[in-house]
Amino acid sequence: MTLDHLLFLIMSLIWGATWIATKAGIAAVPPFFFGAARYVLVSAVLVFVVRDLRAVFRGRALRLIVTGMLVVVATYAFIYWGMQYVASGVSGVVNMSMNPVCLFGLAILLGQERPTWRHALALVLGIGGLVLLFSGKATMAGDIMELWGAAALVAGSLAYCLGSVLSRPLLDRITPLQLTAAQGLIGAVGLSALSLVAEPVSGATFAALIEPAPLAGLLFLVICGTFIAYIIFLRLMRDWGASRAGLYSFVSPVVALILGAIVYGEPLTWREVTGAAVMLVAAWIAIARKPVPAPAA
Repeated sequence: MTLDHLLFLIMSLIWGATWIATKAGIAAVPPFFFGAARYVLVSAVLVFVVRDLRAVFRGRALRLIVTGMLVVVATYAFIYWGMQYVASGVSGVVNMSMNPVCLFGLAILLGQERPTWRHALALVLGIGGLVLLFSGKATMAGDIMELWGAAALVAGSLAYCLGSVLSRPLLDRITPLQLTAAQGLIGAVGLSALSLVAEPVSGATFAALIEPAPLAGLLFLVICGTFIAYIIFLRLMRDWGASRAGLYSFVSPVVALILGAIVYGEPLTWREVTGAAVMLVAAWIAIARKPVPAPAA
């Protein structure tokens, strides 16, 4: 096994484990608050690393604000809210499988690609797998909330993919690290404001955040999920290319399902396993010829 293969395995395991880390956090504190805490810490580090952040915003502030609101605020607001009602493993499958499928669909809508049978098949399988994954859940109140949670996860994936597409022109003038720092700062401000407006934040909320389980989840997301895995991803993008590096989309969802079952005892029915498999096939069709960005979670 080469070093790059080992790094790929570590990256896939980390991004698969981010979902149980997130579940530990939002089980203790409100979801928007947890997202804000994550990005306050992330942006604090990145602002220190990227010294002259004002120069990054100069002449491109509007696009940075719009993309930051999409890639961070909308993405994590939807995903973290939805995860309150959806199992961590299933959440990982939905998000990481939908990202390449959504990018495929956006490429058509934005005129970047002409529609082909591959687009149609990926979209049909992606939607079909999603329906199968959550079929039979509209009979009880709790199950209805799970459907709303699934819709929020899909909305988060759409926001992330749209923001990623709109961010591409920015990379002609600034580095990926500068872009991440600027969007992270916008995300920290946006999620903090959203939490203050929409959630009952008090001293007890901060006290709950520093309990062992949510604090461990938060630190794992910041240190491992945001920094270590992302640095590995950039190295693999350089060494392997975007498509091969993006193969984490097939490993990390499986890791998320297994860890969810082990850590939280999340049940896996035949519908969920089959739906997840169909969505992974859709992701494979989408990724076969298109690069996939780093995941949202």
